[in-house]
Amino acid sequence: MTFQSKAQQLVNIIAQAVKDIEQDTATQIPGTITTDVNLPIVAPEDGLEVTPHRRAAIRSLTGATHQLLATLTPAGLHVQEIYYSYLQTVAIDIVVKGRIADVIHSIDPESSKGGVPVQVLAENAGMDSRKLTHVLRFLALRNIFGEIKLHHWVNNRCSLPLRSDSPNSLSYFFAHMRQAVSIPALVKFPELLLDKEGGGAFSWDPKQSAFQKYYAPGCDFFAWLARSDNGIKAEIFAKAMVESTRATGTGSAHYKGYDWQNLGPVGTLIDVGGGIGAAAYAISTHLPEWKVVVQDLPEIIQAGKQEYYKTGSTANIEFEEADFFKDQPPHRAKKAEAYFLRHILHDWSSKFCIQILTNLRRAAKSTTRLLICETSLEPPLIEPNSPLLSNGGMATSFSHHYNLIMMSLFNAEERSQEDYEELFALSGWKFQSVTTLKTFLDRFIFEGLPDPSWKE
Repeated sequence: MTFQSKAQQLVNIIAQAVKDIEQDTATQIPGTITTDVNLPIVAPEDGLEVTPHRRAAIRSLTGATHQLLATLTPAGLHVQEIYYSYLQTVAIDIVVKGRIADVIHSIDPESSKGGVPVQVLAENAGMDSRKLTHVLRFLALRNIFGEIKLHHWVNNRCSLPLRSDSPNSLSYFFAHMRQAVSIPALVKFPELLLDKEGGGAFSWDPKQSAFQKYYAPGCDFFAWLARSDNGIKAEIFAKAMVESTRATGTGSAHYKGYDWQNLGPVGTLIDVGGGIGAAAYAISTHLPEWKVVVQDLPEIIQAGKQEYYKTGSTANIEFEEADFFKDQPPHRAKKAEAYFLRHILHDWSSKFCIQILTNLRRAAKSTTRLLICETSLEPPLIEPNSPLLSNGGMATSFSHHYNLIMMSLFNAEERSQEDYEELFALSGWKFQSVTTLKTFLDRFIFEGLPDPSWKE
């Protein structure tokens, strides 16, 4: 048997992953080949269902590619490259604020006119053309934008999300990240984690987070969103969550992984902290005879109602003002067949999670289901007999991105399955099962039922 180094094994994993991805694409869209990254179109394969085969292959490709670079690149060079990665955020923010992708699309949408001169782009953005060139070339190295000929620029597959009107736009996502998780706030993060004397190092108090230190000492993050710019920041946040969901393959199709029919033919599902209804619209397609009630704070509910009427939706969705730190509205007590919480608990440290879940337990019937849609955060252990880390390495990077963001914003965290089992037990729920969702991310539905022995 021929010995293979870990690097050679990683190359084999990458080669197999490419074959598997392209095979899955051809199965879902017969006759389709992988879209050239230089084309200014939304690739049809970006909208494909995340089948288990496709999910596994893309995760293998991501994890193996990053680990191969770490294996073969000199360590100092590799670490410097990671340290400089914050410049990618800065460069994207510059071109988004300058609406570069929008201007290119308005002048040469199909890259058929020889591209747009950088002088035109700079003039529209109010920038120096030479400085803009440096920023665009920095991004072009990473396959965002294309220099079709010297100083002439076109959009490509990866610059389209930077357009404000693209079907896969991330414009609200970028706006939210700039205003809420900006570099200045993150600069406070290491200072806070090492603040032993001031108590920040060991605090899980949301009012002692890095965000609090930089932006709004003593102010709740969501209250800050609601009061800023007459609630515009709160609306941007809600729309950013919709865009992020779509971009990461966590749209309506990914809920197919859960057996919704098991909940019964009719009933009421309450989407607790449901924003403007991103999850509710998707869930309603799986529960056509159910009523889905979206609960959130007043500013968010107002935006949700506006979006509902704007889209002309016929889904059986009701929008209702409610605060999950308080008891359920009296008319909802003992009336819900299921509570659904999507990306709520990761915003809060355990003390607050227990309070939220206890409020729901108090209002639950004996048969009410608790459905928690969250990330499962698993450790990247070294596997002696595998070239990859135990959790797939960088295949799980988004889970760890979100984890540090939750820590910097809220002094909160993503959690493992064991953590959720403990939260359930402490709030009067019995953990029942976990279901993997059809998404590229480590997203699951953790399910529980009321614990009949619970006493408050």
